[in-house]
Amino acid sequence: MKQRLFLSVLCILFLMYDAIPRFQIDLTLEGAFFSLWLVFAIMALGGNLAGLFFDRTRVQSMPEEDSVTELRKKQYSR
Repeated sequence: MKQRLFLSVLCILFLMYDAIPRFQIDLTLEGAFFSLWLVFAIMALGGNLAGLFFDRTRVQSMPEEDSVTELRKKQYSR
C-alpha cells in the first residue's frame, strides 16, 4: 500500500516538473485548462501524501452502550 502511494507521489511530481515550465497561466482556454490541471494535480498530491503519512489502523471504537443499541436496532428494525 505504501509503495503504491509513494509511486503515485513520484509520478505526480514528475508530471508537474515536466508540465509547469511549458504552460503559462493566462485568460485563454489553454490557461484555464492548465489552471484546472494544476489544481487537480495538487489535490491528487495532497491525497496521496495524506495516505502516505497518516495511518489507517488508528480507528476509534464505539463505547459498549452504543454497540448494544446498534445491535438492537438491527434486530428489531424493518
